[in-house]
Parts: sequence; C-alpha cells; structure tokens
Amino acid sequence: MSYQVIARKWRPQTFDEVTGQEPITRTLKNAIEHERLHHAYLFSGARGVGKTTTARLLAKALNCHKSKQPTPSPCAIDDPTACASCKEIAEGRSIDVLEIDAASNTGVDNVRDAIIGNVAISPARDRYKVFIIDEVHMLSGAAFNALLKTLEEPPPRVVFIMATTERHKLPETILSRCQQFEFRTIATVRIAERLQQIAKAEKVKISEEALREIARAGEGSMRDAQSAFDQVISFSGTKIEVEDVETALGLTSTEMLSRVVGAIAEQKPAEALAVVNDLVMRGHDLRNFCRDLLGHVRNLLVAKISGETAELLDTAATDRRELLRQSNNFSESDLVRFFHSLTETENNLRIAAHPRYQLEVGLVKLMDMRRVVLLNDLIERLGALEEALRTGAPPALTKTPPASTGGGAQGSGGKPGSSSPTSTKMSQQAGSLMTGEGAATAARMQLSADEPPFGGVGGTPLTSAPPPDMPSSSSTPVLTLVPPPGPPQTVQAGGIATSTAAAAQLAFKNGQPQSERGVPVYRTVKQDSTIEDIKAGLEKRSRMFLVVALEGACKAVVEGNELYVEFAPEAKHLRDNLAKPESVKLLREIGRELLGHEIGVRIVVTDKSDQDEAPTKDGEARFEKQHLREIAEQDPGVQKLLRTFRAEIVDVRRIEE
Repeated sequence: MSYQVIARKWRPQTFDEVTGQEPITRTLKNAIEHERLHHAYLFSGARGVGKTTTARLLAKALNCHKSKQPTPSPCAIDDPTACASCKEIAEGRSIDVLEIDAASNTGVDNVRDAIIGNVAISPARDRYKVFIIDEVHMLSGAAFNALLKTLEEPPPRVVFIMATTERHKLPETILSRCQQFEFRTIATVRIAERLQQIAKAEKVKISEEALREIARAGEGSMRDAQSAFDQVISFSGTKIEVEDVETALGLTSTEMLSRVVGAIAEQKPAEALAVVNDLVMRGHDLRNFCRDLLGHVRNLLVAKISGETAELLDTAATDRRELLRQSNNFSESDLVRFFHSLTETENNLRIAAHPRYQLEVGLVKLMDMRRVVLLNDLIERLGALEEALRTGAPPALTKTPPASTGGGAQGSGGKPGSSSPTSTKMSQQAGSLMTGEGAATAARMQLSADEPPFGGVGGTPLTSAPPPDMPSSSSTPVLTLVPPPGPPQTVQAGGIATSTAAAAQLAFKNGQPQSERGVPVYRTVKQDSTIEDIKAGLEKRSRMFLVVALEGACKAVVEGNELYVEFAPEAKHLRDNLAKPESVKLLREIGRELLGHEIGVRIVVTDKSDQDEAPTKDGEARFEKQHLREIAEQDPGVQKLLRTFRAEIVDVRRIEE
C-alpha cells in the first residue's frame, strides 16, 4: 500500500474532530438534528482551515445509513462498522455526492453538463444528492448566471455546498441564495495540540518548542502545518528537535530575532551584521528571515499596545513575557516605522542582485530611525518656547535626552577648561529643542574659553557692565537684524529660549569692537506705547515677522485714524512683507481691538532722491550711520549673530540714554 500523507491520513472524520471551527460545526449539527437544512451553503475562508472537509462531513451526515434520518454523528472511516455511504464519501467515489473543481470547469457548458443536467436525476442510493463545488469563485459570469435559477429553486433532495478562498469575487446574486459560513484561521496553540496527537499516534518524539515552530509555520492553516510536519519527519526521522525544524523549513530561530532586536535597541550595527553573516553561512533564505522579522516586529507592537495577555500573540513563537520585555525598549512609533521600513526591504530583496547587502543596509537603517523626532513633540516644544518668550520664564527641560556638551568654557564663577552650568544647559537644550538647519547651527554654538556666548533678549547678559577701560558714551548704537523669509526658528542663548523674530532686535553698548575687552550688552529698540501694543497683538498671533518689520521701520506711528509706517530704501523687503493683504488686514483688526474703531494702514518707502537732497546735517548723520555699520560688521559677536540667524544688517541707530 502506498504512503498516505499526514494531511490526508488525519483528515477529520466527525464534526468533533474539526479544529478551530466550533461555531460552524455546532450550527451545522443543530441544523441537522432539528431538520432545518438549507439547500445551498457557502463555506469561505483561508486555505487549509477545513472548508472541503466540513463539506464532506455535511454530506456524510445527510446520507449516513446508520440512521433513518440525517445524523450529526456520521460514521468514521476507521470504524469497522461504518456504512458504505460514509466510506465512499470519505474516499471521494460516491455516485450521489459529486465534487466539482470550478477551477478546471469554469465555463457555462461545464456547469450545464455537470450540474444542471444531473440535478433533476434523483439520488441513486442516498437520501440527498450533494454537489460540492470547490473554488467556486473561478466560475465565469455566464456560468454563474446559468446556475442562478437552479441554485434558488433546486429539486427536492438536492443540496449545494460551495467552497471558496475569495468570497468577494462571488456575485451578490449567488451570495443571497446561500447560507454563508466564514471559516477562521486556526490558532497556533490549537494546531500544536492537533500535531501533538498526530505525533503520539505516529510514534514521533518531538519537543514542544519544535511543535510550536511547525504550528507557526502553518500560519493558521492546519493543512499547511501538517504538510510541514510531514516534511520535518522526512528530514530528521522519528526524533525531532527545534534545530531540525529550523533547518528543514528554513525558519529563523527566536534567538536570531532576539539578537537583531537587541542590536537595534542598543545601537549595535555590528551585531546585526553578524546575524546576517550567520544566516548566510547557514544557508538561510534572507527574504524568509526578513518576513520572520516583520512578524516579530508586529508581535512587539501588539505586546506594546495590549500587554502579554493579548490573544493576538497566539501566533508568536517568542514567549509573551520576552516580547513585552523587548517591546519596552521602543515606542509605538518606532515599531511602526520599523515595520514599514522592513516591508520595503522585503520587497527589495525579491529583485535584489545581492540580497545580503540589501538586508544589511535595511537593518542599519532601522537603527538610524531611532533618532527621528515626532512632529507632535517638536510642535509641543515650540509651543513651550513661545510661552517662555511671552512670559519671560525659562522653558522646562524636555524629555528628550540632552545632547552631549562639547569642550569646556569659562562660565560665570567656573574654572577655565570646565563646563559652566549655563553652558551645559545651553548645549543640552539646543540639542533637544532644535531640528533641521536650526538644530545644526545651535549645536555648533558650543561655548569656548575665548568666545563667550551672547545674552538673549530678555535674559541677563553674562557681562552686565563694561570693563573699567571701556570708554563711556551717552548713547548706544542699535543693531537691527532681520532673519530670512520662512517660519521662525527657535534658539537657546544664555539659558533663555527666544525666537529669531525676537532676537533680531539686538544692540551692542559701545561703538567700538569689544571682542578683546568683554562681552557686548544688547538691548531692544523702544517704541511708543500704541505701536508696542500692536506688536504685542502680533506676537499673540505668532506673527513674529511682522513684529520684525515694524521694528525695522524708520517711523511707525498711529496718527488719528491711520497707522503710518515708513521704511528706508534698503528695508524695502520689510515693507513688502508688511504690505501683504493678509498682513494689512491683521493690522487693521488689531487696531480696531486696541482703539475701538477702524483704522487705515499706510506703508511708504522714502525716496533716495529725497535723501540726496537732504541738508548737510542729514549727510553727516548718514556718514555716522555708515561708520557705526562698519564697526558693527567688524564685531565678532555681531558676526556670530549673522551666521547663527542667517540674517543681514538692516539699520544701525544710536539710542540716547
């Protein structure tokens, strides 16, 4: 007698032997027992979950000769007293139970010959004539149309049982004429229990871990798991260990998966590359490994969300507690990014000329992804900085680990070569609160012994008074900086968070360069109270560039019912920004809130010809301004501001004290 594979030899012979489909078998048994039989059934679900087996069991239950009527307990094939009808149905040779493969009989002529032509013929021996149509979704549209009328009103003693893996391909007219049963994939634990019973009957010694690996290879399909079990027995004989399963089926061990996850968590790319090397040396399929790693990442995400008691972890090969421990090393966002990246890597492995290189780069890429910061976190940090700018209080330190500080600097009260508290705090927050080019610029603003930091707007300068040899002056030249167009950036200076819009108006206290004498002291330009109120309203609406434009104007006053703003020719770009329709509308809205009535907005740029015709006194003022501008451009502190904010010098003015 020829060898019979396990999947066929151990096919369930009773409803009670069907694993994982208890709701369906219970419904069918009750329908048979209470004689509430339907003339058409549709079994849908994944491959290897028991659709065709259940169809045969239903046919046996309808035609079993041990009972005078349909019975929910038909004969088993290994029962010596089994009736002829049950044996023939189980062996697929009953003349009253016709199994039709729709994949090879797709046309309307096939349906007419196999079904419609035979449906009117009464059963030869059994109670019912049963038509089992497997893969029914393969029938053509014309074949479905030819079957409709027969399916809706078949002759007495005729039952249709249709099975499909793609229910969505069936016409609604067919679905509406059937009782539908959806077969679920089988839990890994249930598959392992069934395999354990088969192993005992076949006298095969196999460890529980090896059984779990075989059940996991089935991916919810009992037939696939039994076929894999057959393959492993052929490979290793009657004594099976987990290593035999991994070698025979090409599975990745949980140890390999744990090593890769640990390497990602600890930022050890060399360890991940070593795992890939081990896989290559053992002859494992790298694409299968990537798929297993995808499943492992999915299990980590489930464990992270639902905990170790989640039923969704039934298919996991790794212990649930171990999954929970590994998942604690990552955030949910990390695991989602890992999954998408691995999916891309797995697709690339299919067409890659060098799969090893593709997988190695893909694993290293996962480690680089851990440095990504969520956009929501950045928005929260920017909000905290704006609140700090508004209230004047320093923002709280973020949860992000601070960046490592650079070389030491001489801070206030500190020793040369050591990091001061101020410099440490500045380096930490600059590393944790900045992104993009702004982050790179802030990271470069490390404190050093020969270049102390400048004070921020609203913050206490590191040098509050000039050195004794600094010449006194009755007025202070004011340096106006304008940042480039784009969204406002946030920087950290002197331990106080501020925005480029607020930091753009800075002043140094003396007209001479002070890089060798000390740190310059900065102050903001003062404006009249109405304009200050308008700027406050703009700041409240986060329109800091408009604040910069007002502060860069030669003249900004409210005269009667009109806001008059005058710009110098070199500040035309500020005028363009302020003159936009949405900006003018916003200025009118703020003016109406402040003054209680509508105001007009007039924005002008002074003509160069008017300036050329100015009196000699104005010419001297321009000469002095040019002189101050040259001094400002030579100052190291100002140069650092220009580099940091990518700004330009718009105006230099002297403020009388």
